[in-house]
Amino acid sequence: MDEDRQVRRIRPYYWGAIYLMDTACQEAFDIGFDGDGPVFSTASHIAIAVTHAGTVDEGEADVTLLVRVEPGRVDGMPHEVAFDVPSGLLYVGDADGSDDIPLDPPGRWLLQVAVDDPREARHIEIVASPL
Repeated sequence: MDEDRQVRRIRPYYWGAIYLMDTACQEAFDIGFDGDGPVFSTASHIAIAVTHAGTVDEGEADVTLLVRVEPGRVDGMPHEVAFDVPSGLLYVGDADGSDDIPLDPPGRWLLQVAVDDPREARHIEIVASPL
């Protein structure tokens, strides 16, 4: 797998969520966090609730995020969202930092998500595959 098609980050998320969208998205953020979670989505945005850095002791806020691109669906991922990425670049992050992950071909992608804890996620894995 190409290095630019995999991201691993360990850091606190002071907004309490990891956000995903097409990098060219011009639509206002439109996700409400009502419901079961931890994955929330609309037609143009996805949010994954994680440990909110402002609600835990300093040094306990780090969240590990692994994002990888695969040629097809993988087993063992409990959450799925079909998502359009027309620019071919997927934004993953929050207001404090982000990565742009190239997705080829541009278009419709399946994003599969696994978290270690649906209420206070500290380990998140995201797998993207073309549809």
